[in-house]
Amino acid sequence: MKLKSLLCAGALLTPALFSVPVNATPEDHRYLAQTIQSLGVPLTLNSKVHCLPGESGSYFAAGFMIICQDHRTEDGKQVSWTENDLDTLRHEAHHLLQDCAKGTIGDRKMSLMFNNEKDFKRFISNSGYTQEQLQQLIKHYQKQGVTGYDLLMELEAFAVARSIPANLIADKLKEYCQ
Repeated sequence: MKLKSLLCAGALLTPALFSVPVNATPEDHRYLAQTIQSLGVPLTLNSKVHCLPGESGSYFAAGFMIICQDHRTEDGKQVSWTENDLDTLRHEAHHLLQDCAKGTIGDRKMSLMFNNEKDFKRFISNSGYTQEQLQQLIKHYQKQGVTGYDLLMELEAFAVARSIPANLIADKLKEYCQ
């Protein structure tokens, strides 16, 4: 499995109650952000165009990422990072990894890292989310019209953000996206 070594090592709209940092080490998250940018992916903070109320961030399969910080101001400048901001960075970084899993950055071809249903279910259920929280996430995305494979992509990204440290996500990005 593509993330098996990552698991062994580390064993768009995000409701704040789901933001639990797997490691809030600033250096690890800085390394993750630098890795994203070193791959040629623009990482924009607090875009006035993309950061509408309630939005935490997005990775666009065209190859760019937006992080909308919780305490952003109208001038769009970077502010102090919250645990939810760091969770969003890990979540969106996993979408970049999903983009690299099937092709190259920005080719609009994305894939789950866990393609085997049994492994996917095991990973999601061991990620630290309760069944109730997973159901809330599913309902949240279904209300937005996200279903099927796209919903699985989101669940996988939430599970990675919750259970895999930022530095290990960065290492996998280097492995899969270069």
